[in-house]
Amino acid sequence: MEETQQSRSGAYSRIEGFIFLLVSLCAIVYSLVEHQRAKVVWQQSPYLFPLLVAVFLLPLSLSLLRSAGKENKDGAPLLFLVRDTVVVALGTVVYVIVMPHLTFLVSTVLFLFALFFYLGERRYLLISLLSVGFTSLMYLLFGKLLHVMLP
Repeated sequence: MEETQQSRSGAYSRIEGFIFLLVSLCAIVYSLVEHQRAKVVWQQSPYLFPLLVAVFLLPLSLSLLRSAGKENKDGAPLLFLVRDTVVVALGTVVYVIVMPHLTFLVSTVLFLFALFFYLGERRYLLISLLSVGFTSLMYLLFGKLLHVMLP
């Protein structure tokens, strides 16, 4: 029974690593293509931040794939929750689709609020403070201080 659980966990870890690898590569390609279309310098490009996130996600996904390959040898199963990953991925897709209509600030606050709530936090004041605070910090840091165009 334990061996079946380990092999199932290893398969899920490989799937998770592969999904993150695909997302990273797609985000890199998307950022580069859209930056070329925007015809702005990198310092002002709204595609710089997604590109940086995707570049950092790439080695992490490769590390996850490598650890999934070693998992059967070590016997230490990794926890992978398919439902949570799918819900967060779909929420992110909805966030990206809604962002042009609601603006960066409103859609990010709503996305973070929903994500914190889904992940189990039930203190509404804390969720509100974190969502508004993080979004405001990102807006001030990137939009005002660094003059990066936000989506």
